[in-house]
Amino acid sequence: MESDRASDPQDIPTAIDWDKEDARLQSVLFDTLTDGGVFVDIGANRGVFAIPVAEHVGSKGRVFAFEPASDAIQELRRRAAARHVLDRISLYQIALGSATDIGLLRADGEHPHDSTKRSLFIDGPVVQEVAVHAFDELVDSRAVPLDGRLDAVKIDVEGAELHVLHGMKATIQVCRPSVIIVETIDRRLERAGSSKASLFQFLRSLRYAPIGSHPSATPGVELNAVFVPD
Repeated sequence: MESDRASDPQDIPTAIDWDKEDARLQSVLFDTLTDGGVFVDIGANRGVFAIPVAEHVGSKGRVFAFEPASDAIQELRRRAAARHVLDRISLYQIALGSATDIGLLRADGEHPHDSTKRSLFIDGPVVQEVAVHAFDELVDSRAVPLDGRLDAVKIDVEGAELHVLHGMKATIQVCRPSVIIVETIDRRLERAGSSKASLFQFLRSLRYAPIGSHPSATPGVELNAVFVPD
């Protein structure tokens, strides 16, 4: 599996085999999603998850992919077209958060060309100004036409994961997705004003629990947590 990620020893505690981690997360999604399934990919970047999931759910399935960076979403569109699944992917060039806003998407100063490290919560060169929306608002306005079905969610937004979850609380409560995958890197969460503990507490309040007693209980997964309805 091709990964868009680059390792940064200052940002993560150990050397991570991202290809292995991404492949394990993809396996979790494939085990959850069936033909016609609905997947929301938040922080889709260039489509590492969105494209294979679009292939997996078939022509009746739907992937809603959110990526604020114009270069990354253009590459996602190109890749999806080359794999003949663009018609199954709804692309949104916006960031998600807890409320409507305008933010500055910045690059990591030490890795300015790494699109996977861009964040609204980092000091670095500005890449572009981006619109920020709460997911629930988009569903209510039917900008995102879920029609009451959401089977799986993946959130990888460089520390803003809890902000995104707050903004989609109502949708989670109504749709009860079968799996929610969230990146849980301590340093990135902390720079956005949250923590792994607060993220876990929030999902517990929605009656979701991580597989096993700790994210590492999911084999092959070290920096993400896989949550299922409790």
